[in-house]
Amino acid sequence: MGLYVEVIAIGPFSEVASRYIGYSDECYDDSKTGAIVNDVLFGIVEGTSLGKEFASYLGVTDVWDVKQHKIVNDKINVEALNLFASIYTDYAEDVTALIALMKLDFEFHLAPNG
Repeated sequence: MGLYVEVIAIGPFSEVASRYIGYSDECYDDSKTGAIVNDVLFGIVEGTSLGKEFASYLGVTDVWDVKQHKIVNDKINVEALNLFASIYTDYAEDVTALIALMKLDFEFHLAPNG
């Protein structure tokens, strides 16, 4: 089995954030601004090479080093992610969501499997 990579996004609920996290609007009924919510982004299934390349755009040099699983937002290469999204268009919405949620003070965690 090759490497499979997901990103877990965790942060404060807001009306703006709700546009980028993947639950239906009904799930947010009565949600208070600032309540902690989470979602899973990406799901890189193409294998080890692409998973590692993708992780490098998040500033992760070794996907199996658990100390790097909490992604440092300042290390995210937004330009590389946008290029990635233009090539792998199935992930374009996730790139858009990650960039938007990053601006909304979400934190991200790499979740590799394989």
